[in-house]
Amino acid sequence: MEKKIQWGVGIVGAGGWGGLAHVPALAALAAYEATAVTGTRPESAQEAADRHGIGRFYTDASEMAKQPDVDIVAVTVKVPEHDRLIRMALEAGKDVYSEWPLARTTAEAEALLALAQKRGVSHIVGLQARGNPTVRYIRDLIAEGAIGRILAVNVVTLLPAFPTSKGTVDLAHAYLLDESNGADQLTIGAAHVLDSIEYMVAPFIEVSASLATQYPEINVLETGKMVWANAPDHVLVAGKLAQGSLVSAQFVNAGASGFTLRIVGTEGELTATPRDGLMFQMDRLNLSLARPSGEVRTLEAPDGYASTITRDLLPGPMYNVAHLYALFAERLDGGEAEFPDFTQAVRMHRLMDAIRAASSTGVRQTVE
Repeated sequence: MEKKIQWGVGIVGAGGWGGLAHVPALAALAAYEATAVTGTRPESAQEAADRHGIGRFYTDASEMAKQPDVDIVAVTVKVPEHDRLIRMALEAGKDVYSEWPLARTTAEAEALLALAQKRGVSHIVGLQARGNPTVRYIRDLIAEGAIGRILAVNVVTLLPAFPTSKGTVDLAHAYLLDESNGADQLTIGAAHVLDSIEYMVAPFIEVSASLATQYPEINVLETGKMVWANAPDHVLVAGKLAQGSLVSAQFVNAGASGFTLRIVGTEGELTATPRDGLMFQMDRLNLSLARPSGEVRTLEAPDGYASTITRDLLPGPMYNVAHLYALFAERLDGGEAEFPDFTQAVRMHRLMDAIRAASSTGVRQTVE
């Protein structure tokens, strides 16, 4: 049987994140071709197709998913639409790349996982920091005992423009203010980092947390209208990982943008900071290793951690997305590449539930 070397991808929503991240990521990978795009209106769908050089456009995601040259459906629109659109793709028997969060709620995510398993398709979720060569390198350094037994993980992330900037928001991001939409500082800003901690070190087994909405009244820039927010914009998490490490993590909607992630072991400390000035899940990361003696070294992920077809990809939103797609291609081609799928997405949704429960009750929660 001839080995398949290319997969056609239909993108649902190429006007925002799909155009910023997925289109250039796919263009950098020989294994894929963006064959179609779906938009909400014919004019916007055609404009996106023309701008990105995509051959066909649709306003019906179900129709696009049924096309024979669409092997994978990438769902890149706002979270409230995920459940409906992913179901269309799964019912058409297509593999799915869903952006994170997978769904608004854990129940929706569990149902999508069950349907994907029933249909027997491949699936991947956009927890794209797991595709980052530096994150994968950190994981191996820890597994090899490079800094001994892990005692603590500490991260402070400042996101002054997400979801609001000094109490203002644009219309495109106003939906982030409503917790019921499933997209906010907890499920995006915090979840990407917490998932990476699980990937690099070990899963959470318990959490305590405090969530706050410190900008409850928000001014919409385009209209001047004041709206109320109920989604958390400040997240504070303390937890324990499966092998005993203690975690402290804080995500603040203020200050000077940036993050510092420290992984402290008995024989040294690994520190990751921004290289590109982006959110953790998009950034390539600077990495250093400090020894108890005071010696500090800058580390770079060896070439083997980056796919040869994405090694020269420019930094930006597409960088880690391209690495995830490269890992997905390896699996589609019969390999054993590891990547986050709907099972891991359900795991993260349950962790978010535990954090919310810990905050609302003041009681430490077990994470299963």
